[in-house]
Amino acid sequence: MNHDFVNAATRSTHPLVAVLLAQLIYAAGVVIGMALLLPLGMLFPGRQSGPLLAILLLLTTVIQHAPIFVLLWLWTRFYEKRPFASLGLTWGRDAWRQHLIGFGLGAAFIAGWLVLQYATGNLRVVGSLWDSALIYLLPVSYLSRIMMIAIEEILYRGWILQSAGARWGVPAGIALSSAAFALFHFFGPLMLIAPLHTFHWVLATNLVLWSVLAALLTLTGRGLWAAMAFHATSLWLASQVFVVAGPGQRPPDMAVLLLSQPKASPLAGEAALAGPFTGLPTTLLLAVLCMGALAVYRRRSRVEPPTAVPA
Repeated sequence: MNHDFVNAATRSTHPLVAVLLAQLIYAAGVVIGMALLLPLGMLFPGRQSGPLLAILLLLTTVIQHAPIFVLLWLWTRFYEKRPFASLGLTWGRDAWRQHLIGFGLGAAFIAGWLVLQYATGNLRVVGSLWDSALIYLLPVSYLSRIMMIAIEEILYRGWILQSAGARWGVPAGIALSSAAFALFHFFGPLMLIAPLHTFHWVLATNLVLWSVLAALLTLTGRGLWAAMAFHATSLWLASQVFVVAGPGQRPPDMAVLLLSQPKASPLAGEAALAGPFTGLPTTLLLAVLCMGALAVYRRRSRVEPPTAVPA
């Protein structure tokens, strides 16, 4: 297949160094971002509402994540000596098409998750926590998710996938980026200080499958737009639209539909662990999506001409 995306890493960082640096860049960027947020918190103390809440949500996301982008940009600009867009952010008409593909896949993933959880008796509708503020928050929170997810996609499906793919081949790139992505959610520097996820082999398997799927979307589309939209849409729907409140958890302030999982467990799926990314039903769903993405990737590799090698 035409591997222009992987070959964009003209002077790539060693893949293992990239894995280590990705953790350090992310952790350092988050700490810097939290420090930059302090003046904003003092300027707008207390709980806000309406359009101001939406604006502050977006502004908070930008401030908190901008340092991570800047640190990675400095590395690619001055060490690898290539444009930041070469990590998979080339803009054009196809970027919108890839984004729509990713959005549709994300919506299909959540729909499949809802169906499987309901079919196994592990999903009930509790009610609705609709609030007029959702009119502003739904579109803004989607943009916020895109910004939050973009850095993970750039680090793992962009930088690490490219670095390993250029040096060791595409299969190795997929394997290393997927393993690093899964481990990041349990053993990253910030996760060791303030754990967000409890390790379980089913969750770890699902994170690997999720990353493999995102890598195939990236390689097929030669960019990150589909993977970013897929990742962001799934989290957005699970955090704002179809929201599961776990036992003992504080209910969310707002949700289009509030759900519960009466048979919650790491095997069946439970919101307390990692929302729709836990449970064997999700494993089955992701495996099917991976097989479909692999079939599309292979079909395109057969019909596309190979990349011309300069004489």
